[in-house]
Amino acid sequence: MRKILAFLFLSLLTASAVIAQEKNGRINGKVTDINSKAIASATTQLLYAKDSSLAKIGMTNKEGLYEFENIQAGEYLVSVTAVGHEKKYSSSITVSSAGGTVTVSEFSLAPVAKDMGNVTVTSRKPMIEQKAGKMVINVDASPTNTGMNALELLEKSPGVTVDNDGNISVKGKQGVMVLIDGKPSYLSGADLAALLKNMQSTQLDQIEVMTNPPAKYDAAGNSGIINIKTKKGTVKGMNGNANAGYTQGKYARYNGGINLNYRNDKLNVFGGYNGGRYEGFNNLTIDRKMYDANKVLQRRIDQYSRPHFEGQYHNLKLGTDYYFDKKNVAGIVVNYGFNDNDESPYSYTNIRDAQSNLLSKLYTRAENTRKSTNLTSNFNYKHTFDSTGRELTADFDYLRYDTKSNSNLNTETRDQNNAKIGDNVILRGIIPSLINIYSGKIDYIHPFKSGWKLEAGLKSSFVETDNQVTYYRNAGSDWEKDARSNHFIYKENINAAYAIFSRSIKKWEVTMGLRVENTIARGNQLSNDSTFRRDYTNLFPSLGLSFNASEKHQWNFSYSRRLMRPDYDDLNPFIFFLDSLTYGQGNPYLLPQFTHNFELSHTFNRFLTTTLNYTETNDIITELLKQNTAKK
Repeated sequence: MRKILAFLFLSLLTASAVIAQEKNGRINGKVTDINSKAIASATTQLLYAKDSSLAKIGMTNKEGLYEFENIQAGEYLVSVTAVGHEKKYSSSITVSSAGGTVTVSEFSLAPVAKDMGNVTVTSRKPMIEQKAGKMVINVDASPTNTGMNALELLEKSPGVTVDNDGNISVKGKQGVMVLIDGKPSYLSGADLAALLKNMQSTQLDQIEVMTNPPAKYDAAGNSGIINIKTKKGTVKGMNGNANAGYTQGKYARYNGGINLNYRNDKLNVFGGYNGGRYEGFNNLTIDRKMYDANKVLQRRIDQYSRPHFEGQYHNLKLGTDYYFDKKNVAGIVVNYGFNDNDESPYSYTNIRDAQSNLLSKLYTRAENTRKSTNLTSNFNYKHTFDSTGRELTADFDYLRYDTKSNSNLNTETRDQNNAKIGDNVILRGIIPSLINIYSGKIDYIHPFKSGWKLEAGLKSSFVETDNQVTYYRNAGSDWEKDARSNHFIYKENINAAYAIFSRSIKKWEVTMGLRVENTIARGNQLSNDSTFRRDYTNLFPSLGLSFNASEKHQWNFSYSRRLMRPDYDDLNPFIFFLDSLTYGQGNPYLLPQFTHNFELSHTFNRFLTTTLNYTETNDIITELLKQNTAKK
């Protein structure tokens, strides 16, 4: 960690020195019509030659003159537009590190046959955008997003639902695959919820919701994919921002952070820190009825639980991109996060006979601690072959999630007169979990002269999870190891290949894709020496059609076959206690479920979107609530 911080400090220090040494220059010129008459109020834009992104904007004076000042060294273009005249670009302009003034050749604008339409300049993106095959939420577009974390932003997103346990569903369907900057998080349940709670809105740029993703994405995700894009600076020179937030509800919550970025023609260095503290609670009410084999009511149980939680988190990010030339760029990104969460639920349970007469009471208090660290790293490379868009990209990822949990469950029993019965039953659990993930992929894009475009790629990933749980029981005498202790190891290798053909034909956009995935999974439950193996290969076709009927009417149709593999938590056979009468447990023998998704949508005036969705799912994986009547 010290090395990472030292590298970030050294990079920023070096960047500051480079800025101090450079001298900024200026660019000027003149705009006239074909009769050499000066054009006033013409719009002038200074663009970076590398990607045509905007550097500065200006306007000509009465004499048709314009000037851009304080320009850093680099390659630029100038574009000029004027009402009733054609748009023109200059040739490449070089501003040297020595500064000085560069005069651009005079622009002579020819008139056009009809006036240009109105030009509207907006300072903010729309909050929600409907694009081909996906919905995009621009995080900065709404001031109410300030101070929220990623999980809360998902709760606000149209069609997305988050339950009290942090499980995410889209349009009523669970099995969502969550990506961070296009990379799978490989987490689910409480682990994924903890990761998203640690990501603040100030770190995020966009949230993409794709119900029928194209074949380039993993087939996992019954109801589609949510891709969370984080921010990366694109402005040249040194820049950054700092933020702080405070929220007061039942409990206080605060967060803060700093993000820094330095960029020049060759190098982009970025990094930052975000941290904070949170606190909250849930209310849980459970009513149970116990029947015998003849369906005769034997007992009633009513229970109230109030889990209270609090914690703190810290996240560090460091990355760099290096542009070897206009065709080759490579980058490295490293994220490190730490989360410390404490939960102290208490519950009281009334056990009654069939006539609701009180028989006994249970008072339960739990103390649960959860400390987790996560490390994600990515190396990426992109080669652009030519200006047609033909390119090759490669990504290599390593992720490590290390969680150490401890639980202490204390239960007291009382009779109907509130007199204590026996000694308290105390259950103590030590629950470490370790996940290591290695992944690599190569993607290729090739446009054809006919207008078709091919996208193809290969991917392979390796996952290993090591989960242990050791329970000790104390019923008044001494600590003894509980029979529900367990050790579960799971390994998974997924190999995939895909191809996508797409084309725009007048008002139509067509996308056809096919993905093949081979899965090799191994599970080993060491406590009883039981193992399982899953080997399967499947095809996943996808189709997307978009018809832009007019400015006010757009139609979209999409189809994809998806699968949902059991999450690591779902496969884990461990018993996790809420209280003495309530627990959760995974099933190591689960098989994947497969889904056919069909969706038809219509967008009116780029404002109102109506969607019709049909889904057919086989071998459904779901969570069941079950009662053990024999053990009450």
